Amino acid sequence: MDPINAFQVAAAVIGLVDFGSRLLSDTIEIYQSASGHTARDVELTTLSEDLSSLSEQLQNHLEAASSTSSASESTLRALSARSIDASNKLKSAIGELQANKPGSSKISTAANSLASALKAIWKKSEIEALKENLLEIRSQITITTLVSVWEETRQDGHRHGDLKDRLDQIVSKLDRRDNTAQVFAKELMQLTIQEDTSHVARKNANLVNTLWGIDRKFWASSQSGDLFSYSQSANVPKNGDLPISMKILTSLRFREIYAREEAIPEAYASTYNWIFRDEQSDENGEKLEWASFPEWLQKTDDSLYWITGKPGSGKSTLMKYIYQNPQLRDSLRNYAGDLPLMLAGFFFWNPGSESERSQEGLIRTILHQCLSERQDLIPLVTPRRWALYNLLGSETVAPDWKWRELKESFEALCSYHRKEFQLVLLIDGLDEFGEKGHSPGGLVHWIKDIITRHHVKVCVSSRPWNIFSDAFRKDFSLTMQSLTYKDIEHFVQTKFDDSVAFQELSVVFAEEANALLKEIIEKAEGVFLWVNLVVRSLLATLVDTPSLSHLQEKLAEIPRDMKGLYDNIWSSIPQERLATTSKIFQLLTLGDGNTNVIWLAIGESPHVVTDPVKRQGIPKVMKRILDGHTRGICELSSSGVRFLHRSAAEWIREDKMWEEIRSKSPPDFEPNMSLLESTVLHYSSDKSGVNAGLATCFDYVMDAFDFAYGARSSNRVSEDRLIQALDGVHRVTESFMDMDTQLSDSRKPTGGNPSSFSADIWLAYQFQDENRLECSYVSAAARAGLTFYVKSKVSQDKSLLLSQPNRISLLEAAIFDRLQPERLVQDSRLEYCRAAGLRPDRLDVIRFILEVDENRCMTGSGEDLYDTVGKFASGLGLDGNGDDAFVDEDDANSSDDEKWFTEVLTLLEQYGCGPGDQRKLGGGAKANKATGKARKGLKGGPGLFRRLVARLKNKDKK
Repeated sequence: MDPINAFQVAAAVIGLVDFGSRLLSDTIEIYQSASGHTARDVELTTLSEDLSSLSEQLQNHLEAASSTSSASESTLRALSARSIDASNKLKSAIGELQANKPGSSKISTAANSLASALKAIWKKSEIEALKENLLEIRSQITITTLVSVWEETRQDGHRHGDLKDRLDQIVSKLDRRDNTAQVFAKELMQLTIQEDTSHVARKNANLVNTLWGIDRKFWASSQSGDLFSYSQSANVPKNGDLPISMKILTSLRFREIYAREEAIPEAYASTYNWIFRDEQSDENGEKLEWASFPEWLQKTDDSLYWITGKPGSGKSTLMKYIYQNPQLRDSLRNYAGDLPLMLAGFFFWNPGSESERSQEGLIRTILHQCLSERQDLIPLVTPRRWALYNLLGSETVAPDWKWRELKESFEALCSYHRKEFQLVLLIDGLDEFGEKGHSPGGLVHWIKDIITRHHVKVCVSSRPWNIFSDAFRKDFSLTMQSLTYKDIEHFVQTKFDDSVAFQELSVVFAEEANALLKEIIEKAEGVFLWVNLVVRSLLATLVDTPSLSHLQEKLAEIPRDMKGLYDNIWSSIPQERLATTSKIFQLLTLGDGNTNVIWLAIGESPHVVTDPVKRQGIPKVMKRILDGHTRGICELSSSGVRFLHRSAAEWIREDKMWEEIRSKSPPDFEPNMSLLESTVLHYSSDKSGVNAGLATCFDYVMDAFDFAYGARSSNRVSEDRLIQALDGVHRVTESFMDMDTQLSDSRKPTGGNPSSFSADIWLAYQFQDENRLECSYVSAAARAGLTFYVKSKVSQDKSLLLSQPNRISLLEAAIFDRLQPERLVQDSRLEYCRAAGLRPDRLDVIRFILEVDENRCMTGSGEDLYDTVGKFASGLGLDGNGDDAFVDEDDANSSDDEKWFTEVLTLLEQYGCGPGDQRKLGGGAKANKATGKARKGLKGGPGLFRRLVARLKNKDKK
């Protein structure tokens, strides 16, 4: 079907769908016929005839169009059929109405819409379903038509930059008398308009809204699944940009995506190899209590295998051993059959970032691994993003991943299981799951669901909590401490065999030496972590005190439980080392464990970090420092310094232990401040690992603000020192931006103070807005509740308060959460607006600005600020009558948002910015006009504040 025919068919569908939607509207007052004539009263026969006429026009266009085998044409014809079916359903209902109204064939639209009349013969759910169906067809036909044009430009060798030009050519050839086609053409033109600029973010948001607004059923349907089939021509990078597939894969990654897997220690030599052997009995001939793992791997049906055991028994090490072992794929050949195997794994880590302990991080990792292996599936699994990049170019900025889209993409991936591949998932540490507002029960349900519905083979590990035991008790399983006796025996024997001092003692005291080793093995009770730490401690003792009796005394003092063991290690660290040990524990608890940052923060030589050659030697020295000062509790991995085990982090975080650890550090040591200053120095000196651009910029800034906020609450740090450090953050971040030529070329300020405001950094990009606005680093600090910094900068530079139409004011930045760049960062610590602990500080920032800003009652664009805040509050679920309206199920924080905006509205009233307040400054005709205009769009008007308070009180009572 050529583009002209496709346009005509699509326009005919639009005409039919829009007509049907108008008929079903509850608010229609004047009937508009298919030809455009209007009337207040209309014959039911006329309605039926108009529907028939529109359906006939659509049929004629379909018959006139030549048939091709393109995916877009298949979708277009399918949508045409759906619209005709919907039209026939309406005609049938109108016929039934005529039969029920023999005395009157007219309907007065002013008094009684067709939708009202239909309630006599249809259920409300039927009417709503038809409305929804028509809306779906409307949005889907739009994107399908764009794809049709895109296909043609691709076949002709054009680039996506020519899409708008091709639309212009098509429009010029349309029949100008076909008003519907002309209107539809203008609509498509609006979707593809791009400003005359090279900046990545300056794209029209209408297309994004259209693509992300389309129901997932459309993307999942067989007709639309191949709309953007994978091809080299579609994936070719432009002007040095990443290929589209790599853009999407990169967007799925998060900073710590493989950090936990890398940090898990490798299995000790020759241990755990039993997992791939079908052993049914131990060395004494006794039957092993485990479900054969090799047997489970070879089974062709879908099922779950549960690896459980005590904390520290080696579950994660075993899972990593399994996941990275080539024998795994060999053992799964029977299960895979003739299909290729698709293997993905995720390792939960509770002490880590939100992504490391959440289901969102789990799915992002699975998608990243699977789509990296099968890039041809990217258009089918992530169709919205593939469509966006193809239609507007790969340099376009896409929205951040949200839970809804991740779920849809995972469902799409699973739909190809047993067709394109056989999927196997390994998920370690279910007990490490710690997503805010969610329980492990939801994760368990999700795992059981994908096994039941999609027949995926899944291997999981966890502690033996009741929630997991109840869910997995009937599945294949093994208990670690019941099967690791020989592994622990091998580990202990090998470690002591490597000790020269122990071998010398064994020659003289053979029986005593063997008895000591046996006691260690028995006392371990299958817990690998325990024996690992104990062996380290005993071997360290043996170096200075070569006495078996002394070793036996030391072993007798060591508790069997992990907490007691950590206490024992802590007490064994020499007094002169405790200050550094305390620093390391605190820094690792609060920071991300960057090796160079930890090096600087514990007071090691800063000049080493600034020297690229000397810097290479830091990891080896750091390993020695950790061994000597933490005795195995902390260790160095490829991703940085980490706790050896989750139980170590839990032990340190216990209130009593935390206080004792803090008491051992120097009086002037403040961990947050040390992390802040060390991070600034690190990134000032070493940018080798930095991916320049907005994502790195915001990630770094928000980490720094997190440290600054923590340091501010301490009485050990002066404000001047904090301000100096935060100024350093500003300088470093600007250097990040300079590393990206595309960003640095366009980050010139567009107005106001050149040193403070920019169009490209500091939360400047609001994705749902067509216009990009200036913002400042100080604005970001205001959002973080850093009142002292905002006061200092404003006192130095009053121009920061200047309000302009193209600028986000400091006050707006402090109030509105929508300016936060959630599309760029995923760390839950950045949700400053919703963090209850930060609310007083953010309100302090707002109070300060209200006190010093003469234009405090107006937004930068000249709108009334009180009414603008009211609009946001009303969007949280209050309709014009004060009743609860629909609230997005993904927004579990709506109640916190309501409280926040209620507090802000109260403050605005206190400072003379309430509705009708005569004290408003910057008034006059312009202000009154803006206020009146804003109030017209405000749901609920001046009574909104009272309803918000009442609603919150009712929630508290409940």
